[in-house]
Amino acid sequence: MTEILTFFQYLIAFLAVLSLIVIVHECGHFFVARFFGVKVEEFSFGFGKELWARTDKKGTRWKVCLIPLGGYVKMLGDEDASSSSHSLEKVPESERVHTFVEQARWKQALIIVAGPGMNYVFAIILLMGLFMTVGEVKIPPVVGGLMDGYPAQAAGLQVGDRILTINEKEISDYTDISRVVQISDYGKPLTVKVRRGEEELSFTLRPKEEEGENQVPLIGIQSSTQTEVSLNRLNPWAAFKLSLKFSYDMTRDTLTYLGQVLTGARSAKEMRGPVGIAEASGDASKQGLLSFILFVIQISLGVGLMNLLPVPVLDGGHLLIYLIEGIIRRPLPEKVQRILMSIGLFVLLGLFLWTMVQDIPRIIQRVFLK
Repeated sequence: MTEILTFFQYLIAFLAVLSLIVIVHECGHFFVARFFGVKVEEFSFGFGKELWARTDKKGTRWKVCLIPLGGYVKMLGDEDASSSSHSLEKVPESERVHTFVEQARWKQALIIVAGPGMNYVFAIILLMGLFMTVGEVKIPPVVGGLMDGYPAQAAGLQVGDRILTINEKEISDYTDISRVVQISDYGKPLTVKVRRGEEELSFTLRPKEEEGENQVPLIGIQSSTQTEVSLNRLNPWAAFKLSLKFSYDMTRDTLTYLGQVLTGARSAKEMRGPVGIAEASGDASKQGLLSFILFVIQISLGVGLMNLLPVPVLDGGHLLIYLIEGIIRRPLPEKVQRILMSIGLFVLLGLFLWTMVQDIPRIIQRVFLK
């Protein structure tokens, strides 16, 4: 019975996060499209059978559908909900000026960028709200996980250890670990002092000598989902600057991680797909509202960044096509675009299946075989 209740809690948390983040993303496309005079035919909350709908004065049909897995915006001339293909055959000549496909390339690019951009704006607004009303939120330097085969595990660190110093440099926040390891000399050992319960222990470990800017993976620890809040509430300008820094740091770290995976410097086994995100969303919801909001912020930034990657089907893939067309000064043949879209879809499906293979056995082990 407990496992069933936990399952539904995780499912509801996942659907709430996914729907919110995707709707925010689509709002970016919607508002900028309308700003440029593009008619939006549908704004759907969810997919599948229509449960409720109304049409506004500008002809947009707002609807709620049966399957609550995000949503979509369908503009005039789009052949499907994904807006991956367009056709003007059924659009009257007088209305074609209001289609997406008839807009100047720079307008199309801004409409495309607006989706990921809104994810970043949403995250920054939430962060500012937290910093101004709650205070600065920190991730404590507590070991939340250990990567197999990395120095921290080999040295004897354990999940739950709170890192106090590295090479006698004080560690007060999880980000301090990255900073201290980055300035350390490769090949030379690090002395790591931790608190474990009532004890203070010292370990010596030697970081792996691998290429890449993100140095935390080189010692092989992962952050905890715990949070700590200072009562130092920030003014709007300070909150804005700190929110930008947080967003920049997370974007940089994610790109560094992807680069390490692509170059083989780091295992892809740490990647999490929809199933892993569902697990993390449930964990965050169980730890309280603050942890859940921070998780939403991280997912919003992650979705914004991933959609900007130059993979056909994603927003960044459309931008890549526009760039290629700008260089060759002519539209790419429709057949070529469809091939690129098929490749992009194949890559995404492959990534989805790969993450499922990694996530499902781990979750089964955690929930049923613990």
